Amino acid sequence: MSQPAEPPASVPYDYDVFISYSTKDSEWVRGELVQRLEAAGLRCCIDYRDFRLGAPAIKELERASTTSRKTLMVLTPHYLKSKWTEFERYMPQTADPLNEERRLIPLLKELCELPRSISYLTYLNFAASDDLESDWAKLLKELSKPLVTPPQETAPRQWLLAHPYGMPPHFTGRVAERQRLSDWLNQGTQPLFVLRALGGFGKSALTWHWLLHDVTPQQRPLVVWWSFYEEQANFNNFLRVTWAYLSGREPGDVSLREQLEHVLALLQQLPVLLVLDGFERELRAYSSLGAAYQGDDPSPPAPLPRGEASFSQRGDQERDCVNPYAEAFLRSLSSLPNLRGKVLMTTRLRPRPVEVRGGDLLQGCREEELTQMQPADAVAFFRSQGIRGNRSEIEQACAAYGYHPLSLRLLSGLVVNDLRQAGDIKAAQRLDVTGDLVQRQHHVLEQSYLDLADARQQLLSRIACFRSPVDVGILEAIRDTAYSTRELEADLRDLINRGLLHHDRRTQRFDLHPIVRRYAYDRMGTPERTRAHEQLRDYFAAVPAVETVQTLADLTPVIELYHHMVRAEQYDEAQQLFQDRLSTPLYYQLGAYQLQIELLRALFPRGEDQPPQLQNESAQAWTLNELANSYSLNGQPAQAVPLYERQNAIRERQGDKKNLAITLGNLAYMAQLPIGALQAAEANLRRRIALCQELEGEFKEAIGHQELGRLLAYRGVWTEAEVELDKALDLAEKQNAIQINCNTWFYRSLSALLRVRMGETESAAMALTAAQRSLALADEFARTSYPVEHFYVRSHWLLGAAHRVNGNLTESDHHLSEALTRCRAINVVDHEADILLALARLRVDQGQPDEALRLAEEAQAIAERSGYVLRGADVQLFLAERALGRGERAQALAYARQARALATCDGGEYTYKVTYDAAERLLQQLEAG
Repeated sequence: MSQPAEPPASVPYDYDVFISYSTKDSEWVRGELVQRLEAAGLRCCIDYRDFRLGAPAIKELERASTTSRKTLMVLTPHYLKSKWTEFERYMPQTADPLNEERRLIPLLKELCELPRSISYLTYLNFAASDDLESDWAKLLKELSKPLVTPPQETAPRQWLLAHPYGMPPHFTGRVAERQRLSDWLNQGTQPLFVLRALGGFGKSALTWHWLLHDVTPQQRPLVVWWSFYEEQANFNNFLRVTWAYLSGREPGDVSLREQLEHVLALLQQLPVLLVLDGFERELRAYSSLGAAYQGDDPSPPAPLPRGEASFSQRGDQERDCVNPYAEAFLRSLSSLPNLRGKVLMTTRLRPRPVEVRGGDLLQGCREEELTQMQPADAVAFFRSQGIRGNRSEIEQACAAYGYHPLSLRLLSGLVVNDLRQAGDIKAAQRLDVTGDLVQRQHHVLEQSYLDLADARQQLLSRIACFRSPVDVGILEAIRDTAYSTRELEADLRDLINRGLLHHDRRTQRFDLHPIVRRYAYDRMGTPERTRAHEQLRDYFAAVPAVETVQTLADLTPVIELYHHMVRAEQYDEAQQLFQDRLSTPLYYQLGAYQLQIELLRALFPRGEDQPPQLQNESAQAWTLNELANSYSLNGQPAQAVPLYERQNAIRERQGDKKNLAITLGNLAYMAQLPIGALQAAEANLRRRIALCQELEGEFKEAIGHQELGRLLAYRGVWTEAEVELDKALDLAEKQNAIQINCNTWFYRSLSALLRVRMGETESAAMALTAAQRSLALADEFARTSYPVEHFYVRSHWLLGAAHRVNGNLTESDHHLSEALTRCRAINVVDHEADILLALARLRVDQGQPDEALRLAEEAQAIAERSGYVLRGADVQLFLAERALGRGERAQALAYARQARALATCDGGEYTYKVTYDAAERLLQQLEAG
């Protein structure tokens, strides 16, 4: 006899399984059995819940049997004595006497003698099981929905799909959105389409499905799909691979700038389609090593002092490309006319390079934002969950929540698990839909939470205590002993089925939507929170430390440990942990200054204008200094000044000359010098040097000399500056201090470049030699200790600037682009304006005045936002010179006056000499004319 085929997957069963049982066995059936089956995602039909009131019982039994894929018989002595259950098992047997379709599944719950009508069937023996968990697994496998293998998606051979996307199951139509993409591709005039949406809106799935089903090789014979979510899939590699694909040869020694220009030229000539998936990873907001764990809203910057830039202004920086070539690519793409090629981008944030000043899009860019599910897709989604109801009923239920994806996921979970009308959309009518849209969205979350059993509420809140996604191994390790692994897994499945918990099958981690995380955490009482964080603290304290930290991921357990200590209000222990295990790798190695600010601010629960919540005064001073340093490097020197001054007061009161010497220097060169307080900065540096000499601290004295040398160079006191830099080198050699040598050669290069601007062209060679020496020392320190990204940013910046004044524009471009990429990758704002201005000067030499002006205006915006006086003076002078070159004398006059005002600093001998003198000369020329 031939093997019968499985019923087609398209049979519209309302339920996965009808449970046939005796009411005398209801405690186990309605408890553990139904709970386990539904936690596995199965739709169960059971009499007390799913039979319609008032309908004849025999009709309901018939309906249950015929609308369920399987009938599960729970065999016990009570079951075999019941006439009703006899009728229930005969229903499927009548249509299939030999049970060839295996729709009738016997489960022996208690030992009993089976009648002939059942005994011929193979049953699952729960009554005398050797391995009950294995038998449960067999049952769930038997009752699971038949796996439907999706049709194989094939792409034309000539297309380059560098990172194929794994499509999720049950992809719904997205017909309207796909049509908009096709209209743009076929008739649209803009070469760039930005598809923007929050995480979880299915941007990647939509574009992948559209590409493989709606785009043909006849339309686009050349296609590149590139996902920035993949490792090493940065923009430089995208350029290299795309250049090779389109040109048919490897780039070899072709520079990145030439690769960029070549790709843009080919987009003008060929009907190419480039799909850039997850482009937010190339933006500053999502470029960090922890980007995979970020939510849809990048962490807001710390509050700014009165009079500084607004949050929205500083937030714009988050949308900058970390790679200048990516920025140039987007600007060119959105500006060049007559492109045959097109680029589709998916992203969480709109990249700032596609905007003109004021926020409007460039002419060649089109943007669509996905803000809600389409009604048709929402209906398809609900039906894929097995929810019953006509289109109008489902749409009406979804409309009440603004088709918000999270709310609809939660709503579907409530409907599927409703105790009165499980799986019927009418269950949604009992929810409170009064109030505004936000209140309704909050209400469905509240109902979803309250609908959970206590254990599942506690589990959800426990997961909310984590800063980042968590795997089941950690949850199992911290569970109560009375809470079995089986119960944990069942509860996790239920939370997933209800839409409250996300499970990433690729990483096998569980995570919460930020809204759910915040709600579940807030539902915990203070004692419960403290206990949870203490338990998690103990767990992460036992995680072995990574011997050599290379990435931010290596610090994740330590950061989790710190987080739980703070949440448990163990501030002193948390500060010590930060000082011992986080400070050095975050600050020196990874340059994670914004993360440092975020972590350290947790030690100031009463606000930064109050002392940190620490018992030890020295720990308070250390924390104030560390936070001030992070603010300074993150482009907020004015925010750092009061923190430095408060911790200096502590050191003075303690008589701690050693640490006072350090922090006086930090205040001077990290905060006062950038904001133009030259006189106070010099006084603090000279006092630092004196204290170090008194204490015979030659290492710290060397730092004082090198920083004083830099300040004197800005003042134009060249001989004294050289003396101070020489002293720093001598002391550094005695101490074998590579890092001091690195910085001192950097300052020598900077001083030489300032002298070039004064007309001493012979200093150009010295500037180049010193910058090369600085970069070599940065490499040496990386080999012998650890790489310091800040050293590389500085060295590449001045190496690029030195190559320009020596006439080597190609090398200048390479090093300045490298400097800007590294600078933005670690958000080290304090040199970004300098690098942008150096690039602007280079673009002038390369004959690109418009690009030079754009870069200078960007540098100006940073200087203004951050209160950088010296940098601002340089930018204003550059803008004055460019305005004069265009014949705009009035504009040049305004810029020159502003440059002189900024360069005046403290006045008298404390001016920024080079720029002040240049602005004075320019003003004399303009005012005389």
